[in-house]
Amino acid sequence: MVFKDLAMIIAAGGSGSRFSKTQNKLLTEYRGKTLLLYALETFLPVLPAKALIVAAPADLLDEMRSIVDRALPGNQIQWTIGGATRLASVANALKLVPPECRMAAIHDAARPLATVELLQELYQAADEFGGAIPGSAPVDTVKEIDSNGLICKNLIRSSLAMVATPQVFRLQEYRQSLQMLPQDVITGKREEKLLTDDAAFFTEAGFKVKVVISSDPNPKITYIQDI
Repeated sequence: MVFKDLAMIIAAGGSGSRFSKTQNKLLTEYRGKTLLLYALETFLPVLPAKALIVAAPADLLDEMRSIVDRALPGNQIQWTIGGATRLASVANALKLVPPECRMAAIHDAARPLATVELLQELYQAADEFGGAIPGSAPVDTVKEIDSNGLICKNLIRSSLAMVATPQVFRLQEYRQSLQMLPQDVITGKREEKLLTDDAAFFTEAGFKVKVVISSDPNPKITYIQDI
């Protein structure tokens, strides 16, 4: 199976400082393979040529690219420098999306277990609604707290979803929603606290996002114990 009109942006530009002060988490080896390679090996075979774009830190881009080229010769992956924020990194990568692509997926390189089957479910839902993201029902009770750590709101667990990536969108609507943001937010000069994922500004722009509930493991590697 190949998604003939889908591009994927892999966000790999973060510092990963919560994981380690000295080692970028995506360059950590797990079971004999660099963590960065997991998502790339999964999704590269099902995407059109040059439709997989990686946004990497400026100081590590050459090293990351060399590792990937050795593991995946002739891969046709496109690379760009990540911005000061995740959103800025994605905006940089968006410029490289091939013109024939009608849909775009945004995926965190730090989620190595996402599957093609999940991507297919999200693609179909995004094609219907405009956007789709994977989610799972929270198993813990979630409270909203104030700056002093005091509970200010009790949340209904059945109305909540813990969301992840890949997040898939119709490309035209995604570009429209991005253009509605202030320029200093797009370039990473200023960070909006509410815009922690792509679905946030997509819905703020008035577009719909379907949460596709999945029970498959799709953890994000944030701390060293997550390995």
